[in-house]
Amino acid sequence: MDATGEPIVIALRLSKALGLARRGMLREAQQLLAAEGTLPENALELHALAALATGEGDYSRAQRLWRLLLQREPGHAEAKRMIDSIELWLSRPAWCRFIPAGLGVVALVAVIALVFWMLGGDEATPVHRPERPAVTAPAYAPRSAPPAPIVFPDTTPARRKRQ
Repeated sequence: MDATGEPIVIALRLSKALGLARRGMLREAQQLLAAEGTLPENALELHALAALATGEGDYSRAQRLWRLLLQREPGHAEAKRMIDSIELWLSRPAWCRFIPAGLGVVALVAVIALVFWMLGGDEATPVHRPERPAVTAPAYAPRSAPPAPIVFPDTTPARRKRQ
């Protein structure tokens, strides 16, 4: 194939692999990128293959692929980050790997319990809810008689003389 056709073929193969991966067909996507068990020569395809292996949970294979990518491109930051992440993940005890799933289950149970509590639970465990008093408009009734009007003495000079 000529040099101008190769990038198009790579782009199409990557696009097909992405489509397969989005449908959850990770093995098929990997087989498309690594035809007949050979590793791709192109760095983008190798990167995609390593990411697919990581996503599938095949960490030993993924680590080998990331290392190969790092050999081909020594400054590849994503390859360095993924190698470090996989090494950290594999160095942990096996029981630690289930903590995220366990936390998810605990959170789910807590949410379900909260929903049941808010809805009142089931009939076997009645929930006491105090009755709310009825709100009515208060009738207007003054508490006392209105005050008497204030009368001021007349202080005008004409009236003082008459008095």
